[in-house]
Amino acid sequence: MGLLWRRWVAIRTESGSRADIIDRLEAHLKASGIKAKITLEGNLKRLHVLKKDVEAAQEQLDAFDAEP
Repeated sequence: MGLLWRRWVAIRTESGSRADIIDRLEAHLKASGIKAKITLEGNLKRLHVLKKDVEAAQEQLDAFDAEP
């Protein structure tokens, strides 16, 4: 399984009351055609994208963060 995880990069981590943002970000990325998945570690939620999509995902995250 270690080889599989080398393809994925964590781009955002949230915990507590802000953890729901991860779910919305995942939906936003998937709507843009970017593969994304969420992992849970204790109370942390991490959003991962494929290495090849990191730049495109970062642009989408910036656009998401700029929304009111």
